[in-house]
Order: sequence, then structure tokens, then C-alpha cells
Amino acid sequence: MLIRTTILALITAAPAFAACPPPAEMAEHARAWAAGGTIPDLELASPEEARCAYDGWRAALEAEFGEPVGWKVGFTSKPAQERFGVPGPVAGALFAPMILEDGASVSLTGTRTPFYEADLIVTVADPDALAAATTREAAAAALEEVRPFIELPDLAFVEGVAPTGALMTAYGVTPWRGVMGAGVKIADLADPVADLAALTVKLDSNGAEVAQGTGEMLLGHPLDVVLWLVEDGAALKAGDLISLGSLSPLTPAAPGVELEADYEVGGQTMKVTATLVE
Repeated sequence: MLIRTTILALITAAPAFAACPPPAEMAEHARAWAAGGTIPDLELASPEEARCAYDGWRAALEAEFGEPVGWKVGFTSKPAQERFGVPGPVAGALFAPMILEDGASVSLTGTRTPFYEADLIVTVADPDALAAATTREAAAAALEEVRPFIELPDLAFVEGVAPTGALMTAYGVTPWRGVMGAGVKIADLADPVADLAALTVKLDSNGAEVAQGTGEMLLGHPLDVVLWLVEDGAALKAGDLISLGSLSPLTPAAPGVELEADYEVGGQTMKVTATLVE
């Protein structure tokens, strides 16, 4: 599936002979990554080549991990866009082994350059209604829950390779692990649109506050991320998870760190915890 992104201005010049990497090459990179290896520069010359490369990457991960369980949308906050020099969102598939339960001890063995951040997940209730949604209200009505999420991305690039928007597109925004907590039903929010906009989170590391975030950090509104994904053409099914993006800066992950993210939405609270170990 082709994923349209807004990174046309980001793709830097590459040799004229660059082309979409063959699926067999992307499968080789995917197997190496899954085994703890690093991923290389692909010398991509255009957004189309980046999207084509992702098709091969995703197919290889499906063979490794099974059917996706949802989507990660990256670069939905200004700090994330500025850090990587991208003008808009990029999406990639999430797979079941990437999603861990609240309170998980997450081994960093096999990671290359891991980070952590506060994130947010919504779950799909009615994929047909969501596919037709063009307003925040319609998107909210097609969702089931909002759930707390600590994401642990791993920027697994070969040393010296810059994670440009082209490469992040080709490699599906490099998800690795995430810990998800119990959520709040969208139907239980008095005003889902206003309540999600006003959502807050506080992220602690070993008891000390690392960052605070609000729903407005996500493309101006969490539901706008969902609408972007729908417009981008993502195939969604009931129960799918949609990771909406960064609510805190990326922070380097290391063993011995205990994380807690506390959320408030519509007068209700959510919490998720994780412990990082060797």
C-alpha cells in the first residue's frame, strides 16, 4: 500500500541512478533489523522511492510478525518535526510484538539507539464510519477508546546515517516497542472533541518529571491525526490501534529507568508504567 506523506521538501538530492530498492533487499534489511542489526541508507531520490521501499519493508515485517495491529503516525508534533527536519506526518504499521502491557519490564537487549516518549493511542470501533469521516466529531464517533501509551522507538540506523524523512518513510517510522495502559471509552467523554484537545500528560522518570504535554501538540488536535491517517489512505479494521505521536521530547532510554505517564482527559485519569531493564 502506498502511503502519501507531506515530505516532498525534505527529500535531499541523491545519485541519479537511485531507485526503489528491490523487495528482496528490503526483506534482508527487515530480517537483520528484527535480529538486532542496523538498517542502512537507501539513497532514495524521491518520495515515490521512499514509499516503494516501505512496501517491501512492511511485507517482510508481516512475514515475520503477522498481520499489523494498527498504525504509528510519526512527526505529529512540532518538536518532532523540527528535530528531524520534516514538514508533516509519516505513518507505518504496528505489529503485535511491539505492544506490551501496562507495567511491563522492557529489555533493551538488542536495541541500537532506543528512546522513550509519552504517546497516545486511540482504538477503532467502526472502520467504515472512520473511513468516511471528514470532521473531528465523525472521527470521534467511530473510535472506541483513548489509551495511555509510552512508546520506545529505536533509531536503528547504521552509524553515520542521518534519519531523514525519506528513510523514516521507507522504514515505517521505526517503531520498536511500546507499553499501553487501560483507557477511557470515547463514549464516556462528555465532549470528546473538546476533552481530547484539552488532554494532558505528565511523564516521570525514576520519580522525577521529564515532560508535560497536551493534546494540542498532536497536529493541533489528536483527532486531526486520525483524520490525516484516513485521508492518507490507511486500511483500518475494528480494534486497530492508532499511535498518535509524541507528547514529550524523545529521551534516550537506558536500563534502570522506571517510567510513569499520568494522563487526564475529560475529568478522568489514565496511567501507564514501564521499567527499562538490561
